[in-house]
Amino acid sequence: MRNLAAAVALALVAAFGIAAPAAATQTSAAKVVIIVGATHDVTHQYRTNADIAYAEAIKYTAHVTKIYSPNATWSKVKAATQGANIVIYFGHGNGWPSPYTYDPAYTTKDGFGLNADLNGDGKLSDYENKYYGEPYMAQLGLAPNAIVLLHNLCYASGNSEPGGAAPTVSVAHQRLDNYAAGFLKGGARAVIADGHMGPSAYLHGLFTSSRTILDLWRAMPNYHGHETSFTSTRSAGYTDYSDPDGTTSGFYRSLVVKPGMTTTAVTNPVGDTGVDPATLVVPGRASVVVPDAPMFATASAAAATGEGDPALLDLPAGTRLKTIATAMPAATGTPAVIEVQGLDDGSISGYISAANLAPRDSRAPVLIGMDAGTGRLSPNDDGRLDDIVVSGMFSESVDWTVEIRNGGGALLDTTPGSGRTFSVSWDGLVDGIPVADGTYTWTARGVDAWQNGAATGGGTLVVDSAAPNATSISPDGSTVGVFSPNGDGVGDTAATTITTPEAGAIAGWVTDAGGATVRAWSSTAVAGANATSWDGRDGAGAYVPDGDYTIHLAARDRTGNQGVALQRPLRVVAFLSAVKSSVRVFYPQDADRFATTATLSFNVAHPSMVTWTIRNAANTVVATHLSAASVGAGTQTWAWDGTNDDGTLLPAGTYTTVVSADDGVHTSSQSARVEMNAFAISVSSTTPKRGTKLTVAVTSAESLSTAPRLYITQPGLTTMSLGMTKLDSKTFKLTVTLKTGGSAGTLRIMVRANDDDGRTQATVRYLPLS
Repeated sequence: MRNLAAAVALALVAAFGIAAPAAATQTSAAKVVIIVGATHDVTHQYRTNADIAYAEAIKYTAHVTKIYSPNATWSKVKAATQGANIVIYFGHGNGWPSPYTYDPAYTTKDGFGLNADLNGDGKLSDYENKYYGEPYMAQLGLAPNAIVLLHNLCYASGNSEPGGAAPTVSVAHQRLDNYAAGFLKGGARAVIADGHMGPSAYLHGLFTSSRTILDLWRAMPNYHGHETSFTSTRSAGYTDYSDPDGTTSGFYRSLVVKPGMTTTAVTNPVGDTGVDPATLVVPGRASVVVPDAPMFATASAAAATGEGDPALLDLPAGTRLKTIATAMPAATGTPAVIEVQGLDDGSISGYISAANLAPRDSRAPVLIGMDAGTGRLSPNDDGRLDDIVVSGMFSESVDWTVEIRNGGGALLDTTPGSGRTFSVSWDGLVDGIPVADGTYTWTARGVDAWQNGAATGGGTLVVDSAAPNATSISPDGSTVGVFSPNGDGVGDTAATTITTPEAGAIAGWVTDAGGATVRAWSSTAVAGANATSWDGRDGAGAYVPDGDYTIHLAARDRTGNQGVALQRPLRVVAFLSAVKSSVRVFYPQDADRFATTATLSFNVAHPSMVTWTIRNAANTVVATHLSAASVGAGTQTWAWDGTNDDGTLLPAGTYTTVVSADDGVHTSSQSARVEMNAFAISVSSTTPKRGTKLTVAVTSAESLSTAPRLYITQPGLTTMSLGMTKLDSKTFKLTVTLKTGGSAGTLRIMVRANDDDGRTQATVRYLPLS
């Protein structure tokens, strides 16, 4: 339960320990922890998947820890993750919202499924799983700028369990936002959940590129281009991203991240690289700390005290040098001799005593933060994303340059500056003319004062100035839609579907008959069909007056370009409301003292001419209470006893109360159903099949002295007699599995019970059976 399987075949390694000594290519000090939780019969496969991740991580860092089931207990996981830069988890996922019991503390949700001795036999196995939820993840103690990679989990990326009901977009977004919350409390700045793909490509990008985590996530081979983003509800300052398989389904990729976080911030945990070290770094940087420090042509001359060759040059205090190599190591009473070159004067080259040098900043800067916002701009002067700001942070103060280039590599814009941070705006113009739509690159390069090397990074920018036009709306503008937004639950909204060519947003606004805008909104859109609705309220939240309105819907792409709006005329007629019956079912046909009438009612907001009738199942008028009668504002009621106009009791069955009203400007008609029967019977399927489950729900018209029984008769088979489950004093429910034998034909359902006077009540319903 709560796992996703992935088919990958390599040798099985189940271990708990530290990786082998570092190889020559291992240049990062980042700490990686790989966890495989207890996942029953797929645990062995997850161990295989984890070994693939291990093989990738060990290429770049020696600090790789594996904690695999059956040894993946909470105590071991918590100890291993302290100070970790990358945490990878394969295993069960238990998230929220889900079909399981809600826990406001998320004690067992949105975390790891780990080994625990649940049966008390003193042993751990792949089949004993305990969920450690959000409060535990908050204790992971991760390193600053850590990232968590969750693979093959249920719920983490918004998905459901295999075979479970697919989530709505809203539920999927809640799930991925909730799942990341505990890890972010535990020190992470990014959480990636990928239900189908393993972490190897993510690891490769983390260790070999300098870009934002968002760009890394977008660059994966399973990126679908169905991206939506929204501000995290659970984690302040974070942004959530979802990239489902389809536009609104298949939620197997997600990212929750602090904007601007970079790959180098994860894999090069550096701090302030501009600090002078405590001891001389060779090779590195140094400065002369004594007046007229002698520099010699040979190491032996520099080591001699009062003898040997004369100095090539006396270097003044403060001369900045590169330390090339240790020519002679330090000995007792004798400092080391260092080969040096001039940092600012390339003609300086020779050997100098380490005693005359002070260690200086010898670490190259690192670009630890980058942000390009949406990564999109539209230089068309429409006031929406006409320019873009790229910004970032270096690990120390540097001289920096930001360049913008086109797809062919031609330089379009360059901005220099200095400091630890940069922020550069680009308007997408060259010589005042907007550049062509397409993909561009931006690169930031920073060099520190001691010339230790360049820190570089960047990303892509999309220039898109073409507005998308919606292809259709439904219902279209060929007819006037009528609805009654008055809060009675009937016709309160006008729903419209708009089809757009690409993801972005829907811009919607409503104008009245005079053309004035009464309401405007924007909603996220996917490529394809998008549902939107208007609830008849204005911008202040009040219901608009009855009258004619127009809804305008336009597609807006992710760059803010807005296409031509499509229009749909609407008419608000809300003065008639609350047409209803006091009961779902009543039963005057048995002439006893119970359930003899149903109170029907409606409300009009102002005086109107009203016709009020009862119609049978064939839509024939069988009773008229009001005929073009003048009624005042307010609620009107009618205690209907089930008779027609001449007082004759109508047969049992389903009827409709219909109210038509005219206020002198508009006309409106509403209806509500009411049934005359001992029981109202509803079923989960009106075309059941043999061998399938059928749920029968029953509402009793009268108070009962016995619980109702359900009698199911299939053609050619004996009748089943079943007791029903009581939901309240008058409603009952039962799910029954229909028999597989017999033949197709008509299914007979009968409900029987005694009322409070002991009289037998029964209702029969027939359904076609296949």
